[in-house]
Amino acid sequence: MQTFFHPKHWRTNTQALWGAFLLPIIFMSVYFAIRKMAPFGDNSLLAVDLGQQYIDFFANFRTTLLSDPGQIFYNFGKGIGGSTFGDWAYYLFSPTNLILLPIPNGLLPIGVFILTILKYGLASWSFAFAIHKMRWQKGAALPMFGFMYAMMGWLVANQLNLIWLDAATLLPFIILGLERYLQKESRWYYILPLSAMFMINYYMAYMIGLFLTLYLLWRLSWESSHWRDKLKQVGQFTFGSLMAIGLAAIVWLPTLQTLMDSKGHHMLDNLSWRFAYIPMDIIGKFFGGTFNFNQMANGLPNIFVGSLPLFMIWYFITSKQIKWPTRTMTIVVTAILVISMMFEPLNLMWHGFQFPIWYPYRFSFVFSFWFLWLTASVWDRQLVLNRKQVLSFLLVFSLGFVYLYLRLPRLNFLTTSQLLAGVIFLLLLISLMTMRKRPRWWFPLVAFTVIFEAGCSTIVTLNHFSYVANSEYQRAVHNIADVSKHLPRQKDDFYRVAQTFLRSKGDPLQGQYNGVYTFTSALAKRQANIMAMLGQTEGDTHINYTSGTLVSDNLLSVRYLMTPNGRTNQAPGTPAATEYLPRLDVEQHYPTVYRNKTTNLLKNEQALPLGFAVSSNSLNPTYRTNDPLYNQNQLWTSLLGYGHQPVFNSANFNRSKATNTNLPKIVTGSTLKQINPKKEAYLDLYYTPTTNDPYYLTLGERVQQNNVEIRVNGEIVHDIPRHRHTIILALPNNRKNQEQHIQLRLKKDTLWLQNVSLYQANQQLIEQDATRLQQNAWQLTTNSSTKLSGKITTTPAQPVMMTTIPLADGWHATVDGKPADIVPVGEHFNGLVLKPGTHQVTFTFTQPYFKLGFMISLGTLLFLLGMHWLARRHPEVTT
Repeated sequence: MQTFFHPKHWRTNTQALWGAFLLPIIFMSVYFAIRKMAPFGDNSLLAVDLGQQYIDFFANFRTTLLSDPGQIFYNFGKGIGGSTFGDWAYYLFSPTNLILLPIPNGLLPIGVFILTILKYGLASWSFAFAIHKMRWQKGAALPMFGFMYAMMGWLVANQLNLIWLDAATLLPFIILGLERYLQKESRWYYILPLSAMFMINYYMAYMIGLFLTLYLLWRLSWESSHWRDKLKQVGQFTFGSLMAIGLAAIVWLPTLQTLMDSKGHHMLDNLSWRFAYIPMDIIGKFFGGTFNFNQMANGLPNIFVGSLPLFMIWYFITSKQIKWPTRTMTIVVTAILVISMMFEPLNLMWHGFQFPIWYPYRFSFVFSFWFLWLTASVWDRQLVLNRKQVLSFLLVFSLGFVYLYLRLPRLNFLTTSQLLAGVIFLLLLISLMTMRKRPRWWFPLVAFTVIFEAGCSTIVTLNHFSYVANSEYQRAVHNIADVSKHLPRQKDDFYRVAQTFLRSKGDPLQGQYNGVYTFTSALAKRQANIMAMLGQTEGDTHINYTSGTLVSDNLLSVRYLMTPNGRTNQAPGTPAATEYLPRLDVEQHYPTVYRNKTTNLLKNEQALPLGFAVSSNSLNPTYRTNDPLYNQNQLWTSLLGYGHQPVFNSANFNRSKATNTNLPKIVTGSTLKQINPKKEAYLDLYYTPTTNDPYYLTLGERVQQNNVEIRVNGEIVHDIPRHRHTIILALPNNRKNQEQHIQLRLKKDTLWLQNVSLYQANQQLIEQDATRLQQNAWQLTTNSSTKLSGKITTTPAQPVMMTTIPLADGWHATVDGKPADIVPVGEHFNGLVLKPGTHQVTFTFTQPYFKLGFMISLGTLLFLLGMHWLARRHPEVTT
């Protein structure tokens, strides 16, 4: 025991593996401390998706495991309610996330810091461990190779995507396991890490699966064995892979259903048979630090691995000591990977037939691994490059250098200094590798050069990033926590909470309340359709309730609304600094039930419950594309029966005035054109309310923040969210006989006033209707993530029970203890047709295919254990 716990008594390779683990951790900790990242200062590692998406999932991870495990399957904090198993399979199933359990939400940036440096260390250690077990490298070479792997361009560029980094850790184990399996060792070495990868992140596992096929083809070229032996190895690979997939079925099978309901609707979108960029430009990505913010959206693949692997790959494919079939397959596999990183159909295949939104070429980590793996297989302290290999490599490199130098003005990721630094590192290492006499300082200098180059690349890359201040995050999270403490938490009560400000679309996950926002890669298409129909901003991965009305609030059970408490405090992270469209329609209508220094909590007394009795007309409403207030009229009136008058009516502007632009006779659909490009152009629109009812202005998808500034009574609407359908801007209420002024200021030379229309709401009628619908409410007695139960009374005039639970596979209903068929109500929501009277209604959610996946996983495990037991009892059986 004393030897085990005393580092000085460890074996040399054990010390080296610890060095491989700790070296990147120490390096990154020092760098982050210098950058004053929490806990060393007020900066944080939160940037892009890590700050706007993942951090909220991490907060919900803790809440779910400690208080509500059912949220693994369904969560009403995801939009207006959605299946979450697919989110967990993509974002949260990494066992390293358990580190975050004891860390409260306000300190999560520190948890992210710990998680980040740990993943750097694990990636380095796993690669070092694999090449050590392959008997390719040992001793001090292990931390050198591990550091190169941990600091490769892909991993550093994707530091913000913590959810992908487990792939870099598990890939060396998977390849090592495959090698040992093919060498007649236990199949578990291959099956278990591959199965773990499928469970932790199916997306990265899919990419690794494609790479494994290429790797096997290369691996078969190693030995000149009989084709029957090679066929047996193919059989081993197929069997082991299928067993790994079978073990992971409990995760990937139900997740597949979620994907088909979300991303599956966008497969093969925008496919074109072309190269995405000039192929030779990819050479520039072999230089250090070639990643910046511009590269996030549509850049080139991140394939920096350092200088050493570049000429070692050249040595590999030109050395006669390596069999020509292996060298040929090396070139073939490399060519396939390179072409995949530039030819769009192949790139699409690697990404599951869907182009990624930002962070292109996400699979490029397998290319970097491939280069480093080949390098580790042949590099040796005694290896000397011959003159012919060096000269031929330098010739090819020189051609690439000249090309890049001439292309520099058009490459936004490469500078002259980076180009020259890369040349210096390369020439220094080549010089060292051509030395025939190796003094004692030779390897330390090689290792230092390799580590220094990788470290410099990492520093240059990360210096391009801008991070959210820790105080900004804490200010927002603590405010949400303070306000949400004043929300009722009764188990028999259901309501949703809206906000006119957002730190992120994951605020409901932070505040642990039912919201109307989400940002997830597994967004059900129906949720986006609902929001588009109601005039809210939405996309393939998000919904954002920024354009609420009195009707949509009532309909969606939005009982509480958070708004900024004035604009006096606009410090980063405060509500005033993160406000979207203001809700001027609810001023003096929703009473304030709580107020702190920055936030008001308003209560909507007319909000409908989660379920209520409605007219049978609700089974077949008709909607129009890009006409949200017509749609709200149609849906609302369908709940109440025939002959019900609309609650929104078109209104006219009393007068208008144009400055430096044309004056349209009809506002809606007109195009404004700037007359004098040197002067401001704007259109002033005026209307005078005849009642105290609120008014609303619709804005088509061509009316965006980048081409127009909107002012309401002189106040700038600061942040018009990006939208791809018509949205709604709430205008003031309680302004009877007071002229209102809307100004549209052009930011470009033309502006199409697409669907810019004025509407008046009938507030009194809306309140009367809401009171009527509240009378036959679903009285919940059970209210959990996956089960809702209670009594409801229906009448001959209102025989349909409507819920605002979005239609989705997995929901089941019973009425008075008997199974009942769920029907679409309002086209998009769960509902039931009931006989008049009082009924006990229960809705339960079961993740589709979860039970089947569990049975497949259990069956696969029992089968493998049976084979293992049989092999132990009968050693003649091959394991």
